[in-house]
Amino acid sequence: MTLYGIIASFPDADRLADAARAMRKRGYSRMDGYSPYPVPELADILGMPKTRMPLVVLAGAILGAAFAYGLILYSVEIDYPINVGGRPLHSWPAYIVIAFEAAILGAAVAGFIGVFVANGLPRYYHPVFNAPIFTFAEGGNFYLLVRADDPKFTRAATKAQLSRLGADQISEVEA
Repeated sequence: MTLYGIIASFPDADRLADAARAMRKRGYSRMDGYSPYPVPELADILGMPKTRMPLVVLAGAILGAAFAYGLILYSVEIDYPINVGGRPLHSWPAYIVIAFEAAILGAAVAGFIGVFVANGLPRYYHPVFNAPIFTFAEGGNFYLLVRADDPKFTRAATKAQLSRLGADQISEVEA
């Protein structure tokens, strides 16, 4: 059996955050938290990096707008130039609306793809699902997983630490 880590169940979000903070102070760095709803301070405690999704969405919007504007310019000035009513071929006010809509579409597509890539989806399997206490039947619980590849990890010491921090249940997670 290859050990992925040790998972502990806590009754509420405050105890989960306190346990994660205490484990972080003891030198543990490779941990994950699982909860039925977002716990705002947990991301900072676990040392999760800030998201780059705003930049991905902005890049998608800029690329979408530039592509649409470029396509309009190509079709109007190069592919099929027609002078209608004496207006110039590059009549930008009429093209801004379409470019704006393409920017919105580009941002949405970039955001959708970015979320999939950032979360490693589709992921059909994760070792945490091997833990007997990590089930939907145990709904409403809050979990802290300490991974076995953490430099401070030892099986007995980690279990003892989690038990002292008030974990309801502790279980080993097979890889």
